[in-house]
Formats: sequence, structure tokens, C-alpha cells
Amino acid sequence: MSGLYEVATWLVYTVAAITMLAAVVAAILAGLTLRLAAEFLRELGDGREESDTQQAENHPKTPRE
Repeated sequence: MSGLYEVATWLVYTVAAITMLAAVVAAILAGLTLRLAAEFLRELGDGREESDTQQAENHPKTPRE
């Protein structure tokens, strides 16, 4: 009976280790995904600001008196 208990214990340890490893990998991948999304959105915003600046330079507004 102790042999069966030892096998079951090692099986539980193995499953726990695989679960922890999967959680760590998932957290790393989620962080990388968020970082890439933030960089993409930042570049998208920078592009919009540059196009707004170019439009303002091409069509200057006259000051109202």
C-alpha cells in the first residue's frame, strides 16, 4: 500500500509543478502581449498627433479678434 501512496504523491507533485510552470508562462506571455499592445497604441497615437500637426501647418487658422 505504501508503494501506491508514493506513486500517488509523486503524481500530485508532478501535476502541481506543471500547473505552476503553466501559470508562470501564461503570466509572462500576458505581460509581453500587454507591452506590445501598449507600444502599438502609443505609435498609433503618435501618428495621429503628427498628422494633426501637419494639417495645422498646411491650414493655419487665422486668429479671431
